[in-house]
Amino acid sequence: MGKIKLEEIEVMVRIGLLEEELYAPQDLLVSLELEYDFSLIALTDEIGDGMDYRELVDRVRKFSKSYDGKSLERYAHLMASDIKSHFSAKSISLTVDKPRYVKKLGLRKIQVNVEI
Repeated sequence: MGKIKLEEIEVMVRIGLLEEELYAPQDLLVSLELEYDFSLIALTDEIGDGMDYRELVDRVRKFSKSYDGKSLERYAHLMASDIKSHFSAKSISLTVDKPRYVKKLGLRKIQVNVEI
């Protein structure tokens, strides 16, 4: 077993409760940590025997582009479920940062994390 960690994939998502959020996609940062068996690729060094990072990033961006919802929690849960099943990961930890309203709310960070 091993883990792959990809940090702060930049995506544009239509998400939120405010009227301005519903009309224009906003920047989010998605970080992933997937646990999976990479013993085969460790032996063969063949990309087809492991997880293609580009395919994983593309999946995150395509999911984000098609998403239209209100809560970060739902977005994170649905994306984590999709990625886990598509890439046959044993487990996944997914974190979403929403930087747009941080200063407006007097916060340092708005972040949601799901583990499945």
